[in-house]
Amino acid sequence: ILGFISLLIMYTTVYLNSSGSFNFESFYIKYKEYYPNLNQPSKRFLEWFIGFSEGEGSFILAKRGDLSFVVTQSSLDIEILNYIRDNLGFGKVIKQSVKQNTNRFIIQDIKNLYLICLIFNGNMVFPTRKARFSTFLAFFNERLIKKNLKPILPKNTCVLPTLKDSWLAGITDGEGCFTCSLLSNSTSFRYRFILTQKWEANKCVFEHLLEILKEYSVKGAITPHNTNNVWELRVNGLKNCKGLFIYFDNYNLVSKKKDSYFKWKSLYDKLINKDHLNSETRLELIKLAKQINKAL
Repeated sequence: ILGFISLLIMYTTVYLNSSGSFNFESFYIKYKEYYPNLNQPSKRFLEWFIGFSEGEGSFILAKRGDLSFVVTQSSLDIEILNYIRDNLGFGKVIKQSVKQNTNRFIIQDIKNLYLICLIFNGNMVFPTRKARFSTFLAFFNERLIKKNLKPILPKNTCVLPTLKDSWLAGITDGEGCFTCSLLSNSTSFRYRFILTQKWEANKCVFEHLLEILKEYSVKGAITPHNTNNVWELRVNGLKNCKGLFIYFDNYNLVSKKKDSYFKWKSLYDKLINKDHLNSETRLELIKLAKQINKAL
């Protein structure tokens, strides 16, 4: 076993995702073996799933040695958990807490944890999330080896997302926010898109996103949140936010945030039409703005 582990470490760098893009080839091969009668999850779904999981998912190492992958959501958005289960073709959606009104999508068995690890291996974006997954994968591989099963060779790269994949839609479903605020005693307004993430090590991803969003004439800034070690990617103003429509109209949101996005986008048209300068129509805009994120 020790010799095999040494070999595993030696060859880790050989299996890097050198293309820098999402690659699910290993997952699809194993999925076809495990579930020959199921339709394979689409690449677009898997890209979205990684983004959403990097915001909302957890790789859990229990003290008693149990391993699990979990995504927790409010019961108000249980459909997002059903969506994940139905697209993957495995996993369970269960009630987590009646008091907190939460549900969870959970995977605990070796067969399906193997598939989950193949999805994320070499395909994660945030460095801190990658580090957590690496720890999980090491424990999972130890369990595989003890059962005389073939371990998964770790891939030590992080992927940089593009505007041609659905990762940004996934992380936005998990950690993004569309906002618009109008004052009742003024004609001014604030129109924003905000993406939040913890740890300074992850700022490099936000910097990358701002760089590629320039293609759509989107300009933004990275600012510290009032919570320690939390950072925000902010895009302010109608002109800067307009380019975001190009992406999100092509790579659709799936959670209840899609409703907030549609309302946010409809407000854009009304603000461009200067409805906020009319005292009567402004009241309608204020009411609509308050509906954004209301069910979240």
